[in-house]
Amino acid sequence: MNFIKKYLAKTIASQLRKPSGVLATKVANKMNQTNGFLYDFTISTMEITDNESILEIGFANGNFFDRIFSASNNLKLYGLDFSPEMVKEATNNNQAAIADGNLILKLGSSDKIPFPDNSFDKVFCINVIYFWEKPADHLKEIYRVLKPGGKFYTSIRKKESLVQMPFSKYGFNIYTAAEWINILQLNQFHFLLTLKTENEPDTELDGTFYKMESLCIVAGKKV
Repeated sequence: MNFIKKYLAKTIASQLRKPSGVLATKVANKMNQTNGFLYDFTISTMEITDNESILEIGFANGNFFDRIFSASNNLKLYGLDFSPEMVKEATNNNQAAIADGNLILKLGSSDKIPFPDNSFDKVFCINVIYFWEKPADHLKEIYRVLKPGGKFYTSIRKKESLVQMPFSKYGFNIYTAAEWINILQLNQFHFLLTLKTENEPDTELDGTFYKMESLCIVAGKKV
């Protein structure tokens, strides 16, 4: 039984890192359920204004792009994800926005972002940084594509919350707020603020409910 639980935990961890194969759609739908609250929290923290250019790293099946478009007017959204299955699903789920030229989706990794320097007012990612083996490579690219004065929003589960989850033992790099802020500062960003969720719903996994608390850590590119 312990072998089966370990195998399942490893499988979940691998799929959360990169949804793929026959499980991709199921995993994406589960992430939508567990990340909806955190997505709204992040959008609120971002204080999106008209005419901004925004990049999301790790958009999964693109279920939440409409929430960003609803936050303000005349936005240009971009997405980058390294799962071919997710790019395909997100494209199918957002055909109108893509056809209008308001949403551009790319397949790729954030350590090699396929956009020009100084492209975005804001870049954000939700539950993504755990999977960066070399955070400096990704942060260098994010810093490059941000406009001067642009902001990077990192939304993550608090360490105390994430370590409860059985799958977090396999391939996850888990940070406290202080640890992530230090990494940001070592990679040119200046720290702005940290906000934490309140009354976040529990996350259910195989019938067990886990108490969740999350953070959005905001950092900026110097003008």
